[in-house]
Amino acid sequence: MANTEETRVLSGFALAFAIEYKAYMKAHGITQVQLADTLGRTQPYVSKGINGKRPLDTDDVDALASLSGTTGRSLMIELARLTREQLHRPAGQYQSVVDQLEHALGRKIQVEKAAYRDPNKEVESGHGEDME
Repeated sequence: MANTEETRVLSGFALAFAIEYKAYMKAHGITQVQLADTLGRTQPYVSKGINGKRPLDTDDVDALASLSGTTGRSLMIELARLTREQLHRPAGQYQSVVDQLEHALGRKIQVEKAAYRDPNKEVESGHGEDME
């Protein structure tokens, strides 16, 4: 049977959020199996979320919060703050946020450049040439 699961390109924020989520799990000694049990899902489902292959949602955050003894709201705020810091920290040895995310995830990611391919957006953005 063919895999019918839709592949979505996640935003830079979503990928960075997954990195922070995974780091939080590690710091608190929480395993993928524990999360899967709490969510009522499988370990591969959890793995896809923490590795940036599916977007994490509030159920994921609530499950991690429950296992770490905090509230979903508090954890969401903390992870969003850490994600924002990650995206705004100087690149250092990496040239861009994309390079940082690729390094952290251990795989190439696709960056959306559709606005520059749209002739209507070229005028708005000031870019008259293809950015590739």
